[in-house]
Amino acid sequence: MENYRQVCRGYCKAEGVYCLTRNHHPAPRIGEKDHRMAFQSGRITYTRFQYSGEGPAVCDDNLLDTLKEHRFRETEIGAPNEVEVGWVTGEHLFDTQFSFEKNNFGRMVLLAMRFDTHKVPPAIKQAYKTMNTTALAAENPSGFASKAQKREAAELAGRQMQEDLAAGKFRKSKMVPVLWDLASQTVYAGGAGNTVSEKLVSLFYQAFDLTLEPVSAGPLAARLMADKPHRDALETLRPSAFTGPPAKATADYESADGRRDLSEPVVPWVAKAGDMKDFLGNEWALWLWHRLETAEGVVPITLPDGETEAFIAIDKTLDMDCAWDADGKQTLRGGAPTRMNEAAAALSAGKWPRKLGLIVSDGQHQWELTLQADRMIVSSALLPEIHEVEHPHDLVEARLQLTTALSDTLDALYAAFLAERTSQRWDTIRQHMRQWITARRKPVAPAPQVREPVSVVTEVTTPQEVTT
Repeated sequence: MENYRQVCRGYCKAEGVYCLTRNHHPAPRIGEKDHRMAFQSGRITYTRFQYSGEGPAVCDDNLLDTLKEHRFRETEIGAPNEVEVGWVTGEHLFDTQFSFEKNNFGRMVLLAMRFDTHKVPPAIKQAYKTMNTTALAAENPSGFASKAQKREAAELAGRQMQEDLAAGKFRKSKMVPVLWDLASQTVYAGGAGNTVSEKLVSLFYQAFDLTLEPVSAGPLAARLMADKPHRDALETLRPSAFTGPPAKATADYESADGRRDLSEPVVPWVAKAGDMKDFLGNEWALWLWHRLETAEGVVPITLPDGETEAFIAIDKTLDMDCAWDADGKQTLRGGAPTRMNEAAAALSAGKWPRKLGLIVSDGQHQWELTLQADRMIVSSALLPEIHEVEHPHDLVEARLQLTTALSDTLDALYAAFLAERTSQRWDTIRQHMRQWITARRKPVAPAPQVREPVSVVTEVTTPQEVTT
């Protein structure tokens, strides 16, 4: 393993990227269809959901019939709702002919939620109202519309907009790919917006009577720690102070009559999130950064098929935010952003990672992705190359397996962090991280001293005549 690590890890000059595994250099892909969903080709983005209860165990006729029953249908009479949703196969926007060949991939089901919106642009609303007002006021001696005419103009504009909506004039359609892992009761949605998530949760409940819960850092920690010895410690965890509060936070405290507790960060984005333990995702991201620089990015992990070592690198993206709600945000882009002086300064000022570009390897596969740590949202994930498959269906199934393998690897890395975070060793580890943050910031060179200008006065001596 040590030889493997020396050979395969490091910066690949040929490609200009980090290389963590033997199979970094790409081989030609088997013919993929560019028009298909992100889980089937290209980079993938997903938000995870889980459910409890008795869901389908396999993809069978009953499941396909349920999808057909709740397939997407356009409103036939009158103006549609502002948002319309329903299931489609994922082959294309209009395909609702569900089948085993299209949707069944072993223990997984691949489909899509069609998401249509109907909204009249504000400029068109105003144009309709103005045109009607002008037409009604044309015969008025004053040239101005009366209140009654303005009301009538608004009503006419409203009817015009309803007719346009009923005709589908402002329809905008898209597909949200959905990967359903029946065995783990996990749903991967190829989108991260709140509206998309709400509609998916609603549609899933209507179709299958299952309640989806988003898998952010807090709920995921509870699930991963459910059968661990220190699971009770999770409830009492509070944000760790890896640095002292920045000066602005101290000033805010002094002007708030002592009501603000500066012994721990407030982590303001978590207060707006769905779970107050989501801050653990940001601490995990900082812990990974620490492992990268103090342990060569090596993390022992436990995957479903056994123990191994994961290797991580941080590249291209690093978004940070002040955990003390004082100094704002910082965005860094470029190779090895954690090595930038700005990253060191941000850490010292109390900023935590929110989003980071990761390269992750489990020793066999390598993924490149962007991770929003508190919400556990994966975006632009590049899957490993796939070789030696004979059928397009097999290629898609292999990609889905690599997607769930990425999820398992990230969960295993998070579980490794949680094992330390809930242990009695955490105070020592946190102190080491504090020292690391202090030590990695380069000292600021003293400003050069500016010498005051010196006036030089030259005395001229008149030669005296010498008498002999």
